[in-house]
Amino acid sequence: MCGLMGIVHWGRVGDARAGVERMAAALHHRGPDDRGFASFPELELGFNRLAIVDIEGGRQPMRDARGELCVVFNGEITNHRALRRELEKRGHEFASDHSDTEVLLHGYREWGAELAARLNGMFAFALWDTRTRTLYLARDRYGIKPLYVAELPSGALLFASEVKGLLASGWLSGEADPAGLLEYFNLQNCWDGRTPFRGVELFPPGHHARVSEGRFQRTGYWDYDFPRESRLDLAAAAEKHRDILLDVIARNIDADVPVATYLSGGIDSAAITAGAHHLDHSVRSYSCIFDLREVGEDAIVDEREYSRAVAKELALQHTEFMLEPDAITGALDEVMYALEYPRMGISYENYLIAQRVSRDGRVVLSGMGGDEIHGGYIGRYTLLEPHDEAIGAGGGLGGLLRRLLGGPSPRAARQEGGGRIAAMLNVPLRGTQVAAALTDAFVAAAPAADYDARIRAAVDAAPGHLLREKLFYLDAKHYLHGLLVLEDKLSMAHSLETRVPLLDNELVDFVGNLAWPLLSDGGVGKRVFRESVRPWVPDAIYRKPKMGFGPPEASWYRSHLAGWLRERLSPARIAARGIFRPEFVQRVVDEHLAGSANHVALIWSMLSVDSWCSVYGVYGGRL
Repeated sequence: MCGLMGIVHWGRVGDARAGVERMAAALHHRGPDDRGFASFPELELGFNRLAIVDIEGGRQPMRDARGELCVVFNGEITNHRALRRELEKRGHEFASDHSDTEVLLHGYREWGAELAARLNGMFAFALWDTRTRTLYLARDRYGIKPLYVAELPSGALLFASEVKGLLASGWLSGEADPAGLLEYFNLQNCWDGRTPFRGVELFPPGHHARVSEGRFQRTGYWDYDFPRESRLDLAAAAEKHRDILLDVIARNIDADVPVATYLSGGIDSAAITAGAHHLDHSVRSYSCIFDLREVGEDAIVDEREYSRAVAKELALQHTEFMLEPDAITGALDEVMYALEYPRMGISYENYLIAQRVSRDGRVVLSGMGGDEIHGGYIGRYTLLEPHDEAIGAGGGLGGLLRRLLGGPSPRAARQEGGGRIAAMLNVPLRGTQVAAALTDAFVAAAPAADYDARIRAAVDAAPGHLLREKLFYLDAKHYLHGLLVLEDKLSMAHSLETRVPLLDNELVDFVGNLAWPLLSDGGVGKRVFRESVRPWVPDAIYRKPKMGFGPPEASWYRSHLAGWLRERLSPARIAARGIFRPEFVQRVVDEHLAGSANHVALIWSMLSVDSWCSVYGVYGGRL
């Protein structure tokens, strides 16, 4: 819900209010219901509201009764009712009936900087403390809700829910940062907060910060950890998981507006839909299906038979949205305007299904996070297990025998396994492809960086000793975070809030403590999740292997979209950008259209970059 923005200027910016008003206008889509501002000698705050919880009493910016604290907040605190009860016992008196925003004010007064660690849900907020002239910024554990920051030469700090809000302020140039774009090509996402806009940073998940004059102190308050200390067997773990999951879904359908669900046909969305329907029969479900005429082997991406089976068994109010082959031609630039810069994976289908759901409501539940938290990427973990065994046998007689017999040392096994992890990241360009794909001028404009070394360092620094646990960590820390930022922007572009129940703190902590065999037995992934929701879903869903969600682009590029693709990625257009080598792009398109290779992911990346340049006026702008 909502969009926040502001500037801590310390009295050095004369038109601060006008700049924040421009930011609010640019982010109107995040909160069309209300707009508010708060002014202080050191600070301007702005807010656009999408009213979902305590519609009458939740207006922002919100001040406490003493006028000492003021907050703008984007998200939903799912444990706000429990926190309110705890704070009331400590003597706090609330003005609202059930505003989760007001809980932040009282919680900060009670716990100070410890507040963020006590919150369950999705959030990004900025809280001004007039007593100490300090701004407190915080973002949720997983990065479900975004927050961007930019430090200005004057020493002021600019912040907003989206980059376009920062750019609208008039204080940033909007200039492209080639280092950020090069990082996208090499890592699939921009890690550690970098963006391809110069001076703009994505505030990291699981962090909070204190901002005072001349000081910006940012620290982490939480990170993923997988202790795996539980001794529950599969049956007991599944029963406990089911109880937690039902409570989680109940917290996530707590809203003063109707709630819907996405129903893709996979086990995650099916379980969320079934649980929500059990609690509230008015919950509606929505599926995106694809026009499969003239589609080849990639027709398997369509899961309508599974979503229809769930809808039929539960007697749901179910809506199907048909995606046509040429949908991308009209949606690409809209999607890139919403995303703000190139991101992972084909995503215009997410944008269009969110648009359809928004016609009927304001809140939708998603199964996102199920794979990353419950061990759904079974094939990837299986590939790493031999290396884990070698590392585990590094000491004692077993390690000595392994070395005598010529087996890999633990260090060699870890290095080889780390290389495998790097190869699993599905980046747009890899190794020698970078030099072949990108122009010398573009690469020269970005600082030299060894991305393979960076990946290896991230693997080595990840918690745990087993490579599969390290991959598990990287999937959650970087891949999932990228998906969450993408989902927020594509849904909020239509004033639709996406909630992700499977990333509830209680559930994540419970699953992170389960023994690895309860997640994967080498043949089946997400074991405890499957057993947990087995009573809720059709047997075909329970047994169904993981399938990715996405349109049959491989076939569509070769048929309906071939002419449009060649025009959008024409040599003249590519040359004018100065990013890709035209001959590389031409070869990729030719190979794909001829059927000699499947370059769907790379073509999406090239289309995304071209669209970004056009929409945001960089590298030649609108050609």
